[in-house]
Amino acid sequence: MMISLFRNHPLVVRCIGIALATFFIAGTQASADNSGSSPSKTSAHKGMYKANNDKDIILRKNAQSTLYLLSGWGKAEEPYVWFTVSAHFNADQQAPNGKPFNLFSLSGAQDCKENHFFFYRTSYMYFDAKTKALSEVYFKKSKSDIMPINLDTIESSVKSIICN
Repeated sequence: MMISLFRNHPLVVRCIGIALATFFIAGTQASADNSGSSPSKTSAHKGMYKANNDKDIILRKNAQSTLYLLSGWGKAEEPYVWFTVSAHFNADQQAPNGKPFNLFSLSGAQDCKENHFFFYRTSYMYFDAKTKALSEVYFKKSKSDIMPINLDTIESSVKSIICN
């Protein structure tokens, strides 16, 4: 999925792979851990979230991390809808430059009719709970290849929210 975005950066691929593996491998457990149903599963939730685009939406949650669709998603150049997915980790991770991070975000765009997407910015951030300071420790701005939206993926969950 995102591997093509960073094919020349094995450390980034490993870091992103570890982060996403947490969500994909533990997806079944995450669903069981959530209190309530997934927003992508019920039409009642879709309408509610579409109207409340000013709040982050939890896509997946487990003991290690929480994955969000950040608020404010919306139309880009036709036919795309832009979005940002962010992960909050309960323990520090290492960014490609070796600095610790505990927040990760990936910005992309989806074509709802053609059922494909691409990513264009990756950001690694560190939130210091003691000082309440947020700093970006590493970012990469590079458009990925266009990829299909497959069922039961994060992109599919995002599509069910932003495209309806």
